[in-house]
Amino acid sequence: MRRLFAAVLAAVALALAGCGPTYPEGPAGTVVDKDRDYKASTKTYKYELTTRDKKGQQHEFRVSSSDYDDCVRGARYPKCAKG
Repeated sequence: MRRLFAAVLAAVALALAGCGPTYPEGPAGTVVDKDRDYKASTKTYKYELTTRDKKGQQHEFRVSSSDYDDCVRGARYPKCAKG
């Protein structure tokens, strides 16, 4: 029983290692703005992208730090986040 518990615990720890928050995919469009806010109380950053869709409407939404880094202004979202 201990061996099974240790194996399950190791699998959970491995699955959680290096995992950041995941956010739902935002609306497709061209990246027109990026914003990164530092939260001193939690010592973390909040990453946001703003996209403009084909109708000209802008949408602001949270993304992971890797999606923020991968998507430069002018890039097509979500294609830039999958590269």
